[in-house]
Amino acid sequence: MSGILGVYSLDKKSIMDTLFYGLTALQHRGEEGCGVSVAKDKILTKKGPSLVYYFLKDEIPFLDAIEPYAGIGQTFYEEMENIQPVEVEGKRFSLSLTMDGALLGFAEKHDEVIKNMFLEHLEETGDIFIAAEKLMDTLQGRGSYNLVIMVKGPKDLSLVCLRDPKGIKPLCLGKKNNEYMVASETKALDAVEASYLKDVEPGEVIVISKDGLASKKLKKDDHAHCAFEWVYFADPTSSIEGRNVYLVRKKLGQALAEKYPLSIDMVIASPDSGRGVALGYAQALGKPFEEAVVKNPGAKRTFQVEDPEERIKAARSKFYIIREMIKDKRVALGDDSIVRGTVVRDGMIYKLRRSGATEVHLVISCPALCYPCFKDPQSKVYAAYGFHKMPADEVGRLVAKKLGADSVCYPSVEILEEAIGHPGLCKACMDGIYPVDERFLQPEET
Repeated sequence: MSGILGVYSLDKKSIMDTLFYGLTALQHRGEEGCGVSVAKDKILTKKGPSLVYYFLKDEIPFLDAIEPYAGIGQTFYEEMENIQPVEVEGKRFSLSLTMDGALLGFAEKHDEVIKNMFLEHLEETGDIFIAAEKLMDTLQGRGSYNLVIMVKGPKDLSLVCLRDPKGIKPLCLGKKNNEYMVASETKALDAVEASYLKDVEPGEVIVISKDGLASKKLKKDDHAHCAFEWVYFADPTSSIEGRNVYLVRKKLGQALAEKYPLSIDMVIASPDSGRGVALGYAQALGKPFEEAVVKNPGAKRTFQVEDPEERIKAARSKFYIIREMIKDKRVALGDDSIVRGTVVRDGMIYKLRRSGATEVHLVISCPALCYPCFKDPQSKVYAAYGFHKMPADEVGRLVAKKLGADSVCYPSVEILEEAIGHPGLCKACMDGIYPVDERFLQPEET
């Protein structure tokens, strides 16, 4: 997962403010680095291992002086890629590319693979849409890829956005006056007061140039939007495929209250992504909700910490408990999901018990993760790995024993589907049905 953004001004006015504020709004999608490419007469790229605000605040006057009327940016997380944008030059075209996604079957960094493929097709055909279709053909069945690309040709500068035919990751289109914008989430549009126009369709390619906007849907496939976007990845202020993330999480909390009406004194949340499910659960049961857990302002999103020892340190330093609220109380903790269990075990359950909680129950908005994501198909680190044939309440009992909780309340996959209300979801980490070609899931191919 990464955050990507593209801006193009038909009036050829500077897009730096839009690029800066829009990219800052996508910081939650990647905290390992960031970068931008801007263009007027030529493409200029700046990137580094830093957060957007601190990296770009001193670069803005310099970049704004160029008066760029097109730009792209990325907030970086995905370890199978580089910090982006990445540039490449050919005989007739040069381009700069950002990517959100993950591919199978390539040893090289995925953004490098795609930029070289796309440039090759573009040099061969001279047509962006034909080049994009050839790229889709090559990447068929290999995973997810949302692309935002600046293309500098012999006569024109174009902004290109492309969503893979499965539509696995989110991508939306907006506009403010004569400035078009594409972004991973609607939060970026809201940050610059741009109007939401649509979600980019799976298999669609959009080209924005001096002639305006042109769009073609080049491929059609079964939609398989990552359900984890609503559960955890996306910001609660964003709407994906017309469904607000926060409201989906609250619906899950309400459904869990009906399925698991616990005898508790209060509901608390794991900030930030556990608030929606916790509030929905508390309101449905008529129990008080308290902000008894405080998040360290400098804490990283711990799913982005890959090293096991570093993850334990991050978990233990991420949350702090208001002891006076917790002592002698039976608490239900709302959280988004349990992947490995490190954060909730070391960062929450242990601290809540030390603070005097008499019972600690987990109310989880995501069904049990019994399978790895397709991008790491051989992983077996999940707390619920191998429990896929069991009912949700039985899986909850087993995971609770592993983590030291009094209970773990999981929704069923059907409850998640109903809360999201979108017919085409990827739930591979829950049901083992992958949106990729099976041959790419084999160890020798990955």
